[in-house]
Amino acid sequence: MKPIIEYQLIDHGIENSQYFQGCGVAFTSFDDVATGIGDTPADAIDDALEQLAMGGWETDDLEKRILADEGWKAFPTSPSVSDQLADEDSESELYYHVSIRVK
Repeated sequence: MKPIIEYQLIDHGIENSQYFQGCGVAFTSFDDVATGIGDTPADAIDDALEQLAMGGWETDDLEKRILADEGWKAFPTSPSVSDQLADEDSESELYYHVSIRVK
């Protein structure tokens, strides 16, 4: 597993997946990026961490580092896409997006 020396958490917020511009590492000092999606920021961060782990990055302590650096006791569970769409009947392609760049 590759150790994570530095990371950057990017909160994109609620986006329509069809129109999401993406997130990359071009013109940065980072080596890799994972973008997670979910109903809440917590879900999206967990998804991004899982993608990084599948990519060979050591993520065991990254969750603790993110919580400490952001001053959180737990990953935020609001806003929630499903709460905002509770009044709509149709299926939505809206998700909460969070990217994590690593090196």
